[in-house]
Amino acid sequence: METLQGQFLVAPPGLIEPNFHRAIVLVLQHDENGALGLVINRPTNSEIDNIWEVMTGTSLANEGVLYIGGPVEGPIMLLHTRAEYSEQQVMPGLYVSSRKTNLAKLVSEKALPYKVFSGYAGWAEGQLDAELQQGGWLVAPASPEDIFSMDTTDPWKSLCQRLGHTVLQAATGQHQIPPDPEIN
Repeated sequence: METLQGQFLVAPPGLIEPNFHRAIVLVLQHDENGALGLVINRPTNSEIDNIWEVMTGTSLANEGVLYIGGPVEGPIMLLHTRAEYSEQQVMPGLYVSSRKTNLAKLVSEKALPYKVFSGYAGWAEGQLDAELQQGGWLVAPASPEDIFSMDTTDPWKSLCQRLGHTVLQAATGQHQIPPDPEIN
């Protein structure tokens, strides 16, 4: 089994399930036991400084919003670029943390790029692999730059445009789409 850790799962155009409609999921872990990821394009109206104050009783100067990472409840998680404050490397240059001491260090660094998530997406053993075989997800490469500089207007549309033919094939069921439509 080839791991999808560090890659995007992109909801195909026809996926209407509310938790994953037009979702972009960054896969944090994928192995024989299942998979775990964060929906990276579901910002809330909640500012992270409000969340931090509830969690710790202290105020926070940093700006940013909380993202809904998926339908499964879990700890607050941060995606960030600092290896020394991480519990896991997702890919070179991108890490995830959920321990309160690491979160405190990360959110105190004003210039550090990070995103804060509540909840996650989880798949049982073999579940994600089955969904992929059924065409339930498109797979796209990811990078730390993609995470922190993603188009905020419509990141799903931007990523689908980047995927091009793969999305057209999923939407139409056609597998022989010419690179130039005028060839027809």
